[in-house]
Amino acid sequence: MNKYLYLIAFFFPLICCGCDNAQKQHDKKPVLLADREAPLGWVYLKVYEDKSFDFILTGLRDKTVYPGTCRLSKDTIFFTYKDSIPKAGKTAIISEHSVSYIDGGYSESVEIKLNKLTK
Repeated sequence: MNKYLYLIAFFFPLICCGCDNAQKQHDKKPVLLADREAPLGWVYLKVYEDKSFDFILTGLRDKTVYPGTCRLSKDTIFFTYKDSIPKAGKTAIISEHSVSYIDGGYSESVEIKLNKLTK
């Protein structure tokens, strides 16, 4: 019985920290939302007030999130990823209706649904 209490005491703080991070992510207010339908899923870009972002690729059974921070300079957004960089790239041009990545392994463009970014 004691070993179960040790396990609970060890894992409980880890579980609580995970819940807290999920809640913080949920509380962020987006300033830019853009997406497009992909052949077997969706591509999403979410930029938040604190200049953090999530570039999200979804498929039939999987979801890959590329988080990081970004910087806006005139009509260009520079993305700094936390871990890996998606094939879309690290630099995008923002226009009135879309965000178009310009330096990736393929050209990617997502349609803007919400834009409250300030330069």
